[in-house]
Amino acid sequence: MTKKRLKDWVIPTLALFVAGGTLFLYYMIGCILNDELVPEDIMFVNILKDNQETIEVQKEVTSTIVKPFTDESVSISKYFYSKEDEETRQQQSLIKYESIYMPNTGILYTSDKEFNVIAVLDGKVLSIKEDEILGNIIEIEHSNNIVTIYQSVKNVNVKIGDKVKQGDILALSGPNKLENEKDNCLHFEVYQEGNLINPESIYNLDISK
Repeated sequence: MTKKRLKDWVIPTLALFVAGGTLFLYYMIGCILNDELVPEDIMFVNILKDNQETIEVQKEVTSTIVKPFTDESVSISKYFYSKEDEETRQQQSLIKYESIYMPNTGILYTSDKEFNVIAVLDGKVLSIKEDEILGNIIEIEHSNNIVTIYQSVKNVNVKIGDKVKQGDILALSGPNKLENEKDNCLHFEVYQEGNLINPESIYNLDISK
């Protein structure tokens, strides 16, 4: 009697165990085939995604604005005109074309030799045109509503719609018809939200500022 009772108890238990194991195996195979993730995996992926987004945001925030050239021979010929400057600086910030004096809306850089003109930030080329007085002009749009304009350049190396990286060579310094001491020039302007700002005041600043 004891032996028969043992068999009656063991066989149903084994059957339930096999059935449960089979169902679990089917579930695992289904998860693998459907690329399903358990909650712990989903949480891990979300954590990685959040960390990646944080790193990308930090990278953008710590981007700084560089000068539009790297050649140490380049110097300022005409400063940015500001009403708050002293009279002496204002006089140094007037540009002359023929017999007309005008407040300088940017910085006029010059050198005894040709120099590369580079992008001060990542951006997209909005326009390229030629002006009778200022020569070739490149306009680039950046983040934070910043637009930079590179005037008096030659051998333009980009075209409209191009995406440029900070430090990319846009062109070479060139001539214009302003009254200059030197022939190799770059007239550089910066707009933020449509307002002109002094380029010399933003170099090496965090782009978020």
